[in-house]
Amino acid sequence: MSVITPLEGSDVITDILQNAIDDLSASGGGRVTIPRGRWVAGAIVLKSGVELHVPMGAVLACSKDYEDFEAGTVSVIAEDSDRGFIVARDAENISITGKGTIHGSGPDWCSREGLFDGVKWAKFHRPRMVVFEACQNVEISDVTFLEAPMWTIHLVACKQIRVTDVSILNDMLMPNTDGVNFDSCQDAFMSGCKIVAADDSVCVKTCDKLDPALEMAAERINVTNCHFTSRSCSVKIGTETHQDVRDVIFSGLTITGTNRAFGVMARDGGTIERIRFANSTVDCSQAPHTYWGSGEPISVVSHSRVPGKAPSIVRDVAIQGISGRCEGAIVVHGSPDQQIENVMISSVNLRQEAGEFSHELFLDLRPVPEDVNDLDDPEMGRRNCFVRRPDGGIFGMDPYPNGFPGVYVRNAREVKVEQVQIDRPSPLPEGWSEQTFDLQT
Repeated sequence: MSVITPLEGSDVITDILQNAIDDLSASGGGRVTIPRGRWVAGAIVLKSGVELHVPMGAVLACSKDYEDFEAGTVSVIAEDSDRGFIVARDAENISITGKGTIHGSGPDWCSREGLFDGVKWAKFHRPRMVVFEACQNVEISDVTFLEAPMWTIHLVACKQIRVTDVSILNDMLMPNTDGVNFDSCQDAFMSGCKIVAADDSVCVKTCDKLDPALEMAAERINVTNCHFTSRSCSVKIGTETHQDVRDVIFSGLTITGTNRAFGVMARDGGTIERIRFANSTVDCSQAPHTYWGSGEPISVVSHSRVPGKAPSIVRDVAIQGISGRCEGAIVVHGSPDQQIENVMISSVNLRQEAGEFSHELFLDLRPVPEDVNDLDDPEMGRRNCFVRRPDGGIFGMDPYPNGFPGVYVRNAREVKVEQVQIDRPSPLPEGWSEQTFDLQT
């Protein structure tokens, strides 16, 4: 075991901490402990056999200067981020533990004060807090992550993962602050976590990768017994689906204050199959159009966002035992040339209410091809978020053709809806369909 001894008069521990990790790994591994107090570091490279322990009373804060993270440059780029705070590559038996805090210094990663379309002006280049690539036997437990500047935990092509009793508390106005992203990971278990984030709480995805060694299917991932609050899609498969995703289970979740509770957003050609959402409570509210989602409890959508690229195959999706409140509809929407197959929706009990923005009247299929374009005029939208049409509407948001329903299905086959109860207002608000179930399979 090694306890860090900071230099007198300095709160910066980058070199001291990295040297301790290097020495421990070279000697067979062990625990390196952050002392009580608040300490600042640039990029830290975690190595095989080392446990980074942050005990109660200790705060490890990331530097405010992106250049301090050059040693944390990683292979997989996310948005405009190519660096991480705590990183690892090809490591085994690594962990981050303890009841202390890892602080992302989020407010320092804004380019100006104020809001733009309901979110803060985040800098283009921001570090992710944790990026592990091609690692095996990974544990992250008990620690609290605060105010991430960008994605909080990004696990890439990792195997045998446990994320337990972790708290992630991010600024609800800071964009791209996902909680946990399992990217091409295999055999992952997550339980007992609390996540508050402006972006997705948990994603299972397969990003486009420059390194072929990281191109793997995401499979055998189990997330259970967690509490999530999100201003985006709280639990999501996608949107990046360049490789396959299979055998994923989300169960026993409490989801509050989210734009969309459960989502399968397949856009990039990988096959998505054997997905389970079960035994969870949801509370879904609308948000400004700058956020994807219109209060849907469940949204399963597959289409291509790159012209000429075949859409993903999505099949064998089961949604069971979901209850709560929503301001949107259950949506299953495939492509005319690639229908979604074999969807079971059962034992669902929801109260459907009108939302603040009347967005329930619009079917939200974003992201769409227009969203990948760079924009010269900020008034016309934001790349990978939303783009305004010449008429002032939003690409990917169009009125439901028959009015707003409770369940909406298009371009899908073998869809079974059993024991689904949607309690709706009486009388129905303007623009709502008399049909609770609008199913065309």
